[in-house]
Amino acid sequence: MKLFHSIFVLVVMAICSNVMSQQTRCSTDSLGNTTCRDNNGNTTRGSTDSLGNTTWRDSNGNTTRSSTDSLGNTTWRDSNGNTTRGSTDSLGNTTLRDSNGNTTRGSTDALGNTTWRDSDGNTTRCHKDYLGNTVCQ
Repeated sequence: MKLFHSIFVLVVMAICSNVMSQQTRCSTDSLGNTTCRDNNGNTTRGSTDSLGNTTWRDSNGNTTRSSTDSLGNTTWRDSNGNTTRGSTDSLGNTTLRDSNGNTTRGSTDALGNTTWRDSDGNTTRCHKDYLGNTVCQ
C-alpha cells in the first residue's frame, strides 16, 4: 500500500505541475516515511500512523490525509477540501477519482513498471531505479 500512496503523490505532482517531462524521485526510509522530490525542488513527505492513516505534507504547506477501508479502498482529503478515492481491481489495475470528476487509471506490467493515464490523456510512467527509488516521468 505504501507504493500505492507514493505513486498517488507522484501522479498528483505530475498532473498539478502540468510538466510531464519533469522527473520525480521517491524514497522510503527505515521508519516507513516517504520523501518525494521533483526537478523543481518541490518536496512531499508522507508518514503512516499505527492505524494505517497516511499524512502527506508538501513544501508549500499543503496537507493530504488518507485512510483505507476494510475493502482496500483509499480516500484522500486535502487541506483545500478536495477528495480523491482510489480502488484496485482483482487484476491490479488502480482507478483514482477526484471530487472534480477527474479519473486517473494505473496499471503495472510484469516488470514492475507502472503507467498512469488521466482523463485528459496525460501519461506518467514509473519504475524503480537501481537504488530502489521510485522514479516517474
